[in-house]
Formats: sequence, structure tokens, C-alpha cells
Amino acid sequence: MNKVSVIIPNFNRAAIIGETIENMLSQTLPPHEVIIVDDGSTDDSIDVIRKYGNKVILIQQENAGPGAARNAGLKGATGEFIQFMDSDDLASLNKLEVQSKTLVANNADIVLGPWLKAWIAHKVMKLEDVVLQQKAPPSKRSDLLWFLTDWSMVFQQCLVRRSMLEKVGTYREDIKYFEDGDLFIRILLAGGKLVYEAQTLTFYRLNDFGKLTGEGQINIGRVHAQSTFYQDIINRAVTDTTLKDCINHPDFKLNVFKAFSDLKENNLLDNSDKYSELSRMAQKDGIKIKLNRFNKKAQAAISQKIRGHRWPNSYQAGGLSQYQKVLINELGFNLIK
Repeated sequence: MNKVSVIIPNFNRAAIIGETIENMLSQTLPPHEVIIVDDGSTDDSIDVIRKYGNKVILIQQENAGPGAARNAGLKGATGEFIQFMDSDDLASLNKLEVQSKTLVANNADIVLGPWLKAWIAHKVMKLEDVVLQQKAPPSKRSDLLWFLTDWSMVFQQCLVRRSMLEKVGTYREDIKYFEDGDLFIRILLAGGKLVYEAQTLTFYRLNDFGKLTGEGQINIGRVHAQSTFYQDIINRAVTDTTLKDCINHPDFKLNVFKAFSDLKENNLLDNSDKYSELSRMAQKDGIKIKLNRFNKKAQAAISQKIRGHRWPNSYQAGGLSQYQKVLINELGFNLIK
């Protein structure tokens, strides 16, 4: 039997951490272990977690951020595969079984499946719009190029081999945002094999149960983390030819321009060289970048009118299938429009 270690960082989510734990314990492939890393909660989270006794492993630490919490869980994990699950998110009951089998069958390092954004409360679910990744991103770009230009993923929708994580290293702990993206880039640059499956469904909860993104001070942290991420990619490209090709793509330059604009709008630029390469790229070919931004907005508006959503083609977005509705019903949720 495939051994999956589930790692759940938690900070002040007493109201919903139990629902996430139950979701993982109810999987058709029972997890090898469920590791909860409490990141210095000040609410009743610990009391809720301890009610599960030896069904879960509780690690407590002073508040250090999601990267540090996941690293603490990973350090103690013993499963062959790792499921990183946020404390407020859920998955279809077949996720661990399907994705572990997919990794084994394809001798892959990371698998991703469909996911959606939804408001979830009291066994009622309302979708934001559509399901993302009904299919894999189109093959016209590499996974690396897609990720650096016009696509993103969340680790909740994935399952990863622990051996690959040991190879590329742990999460960065100096940033509280984009740490997932940094890790994903390292997996791809290390030659990690990515495969896709369409049988599961991961639910990204939109309800604001103490989400860090809801705080203005943390939004500034997001701007810094975003800019640091792109600055690091530009710096790495000096010695990595694969990245060098990526950073010359117009859509990558547009992302850099957006990050630089956020820095300026929040008065976060100073006289240091911290974002020097980011600044240089953002201000070079400014007219071409702005024209690309205009075209992107126009394409999104057309997509919204025709398809009912603004997601780029990389997300392969689409409505719920009948099969996916069954997966939601198995969780006991009532879908509303």
C-alpha cells in the first residue's frame, strides 16, 4: 500500500481545522500519518486537534510562517508521498488513492489534478466560477515556462514524492508568500516529472477564516515576496540557460512589470539594489510590455463574455462534470448557484 504523509500547517483555524482533519482521515486510501503543525495559534486550535488523539501527530512551534511549519512537518514525515494540505481546504475522498497510484504508474515525482475555488460553510458549497485544470496545460509551452508566464498551481491539488523534496530542499522560510512557487520551480529545474490526473477534485476555500491575505500589513509582505520571487528567477537565469529562455518571454516580462508596479504603488522601493534587476527589466521595452498588458486584459474580457470566466487557456477551465458533482455529493455538500 502506498504510504502518504499528510502535512497540515495551522494558525488560528479552530473553527475549521477539524473539518480538514476529518476530510483527510476519511480518504479511501487512509493516510500513513496526518501531521498537524500548529504555528503558534492563540485560539482553541490545540484543543480541537488534541481531540483526535493518536489519529494525528501534533507538532507545536512558535509562529514562524507557513514555510517553517511545512518544513517541521516534512522533517518528521515517514511516508513515500507527501500531501501538503492547507488547514482550511478540502479534497475529494479519492485524492490520496488516485494520486499515489498515478505517481507509481507513471514513475513520476509530482501529480496534479483539478481544483476549484468555492465558499464552503455548513455543508453548503458555492463555486466562484469554474473548475481549474480540467486538463493539463497545453503542450505548446513547457510546465516551467507556463508557470513563469501565464499559470499557477496550488500544492493542495498535488501529491509529491518525498524523495524529490529531499533532493531539492525544503521550503523557504524568509517569505510567507510565493514559497510554494519557489519550491515548484526547484522541482521542475531538478528534472521532476510532472503528470496530470482528472479523477480527483481539490477545494480551495474562499471564506476568510483568518486568512493572512486579509490583512493590509501582510499584503505588503505579499508584494515583497512576489518581487523577491521574480528577482531570484532573473538572478538564477544568469547561470541557468533554461531560465534564461523563460525570462525573455513577453509574458514573464509582463509579470515582472506588474511586480515592479506594485512596489512603486506601495512606496516600497528604496535606494538599495535589492530589486535592481527587477527594476531594469520592468523599465526596459516599457511600451511593448504595456501593449501586452492591454492585449491580455482585452483577451480576458472576451473570455468573460464568451466563456463566463477570465481564466487563461493554461488553466483549462470548465464547468463541473457529472462525475465531479458525484465527488462533491460524496462529501455531503449541497451545491448552490
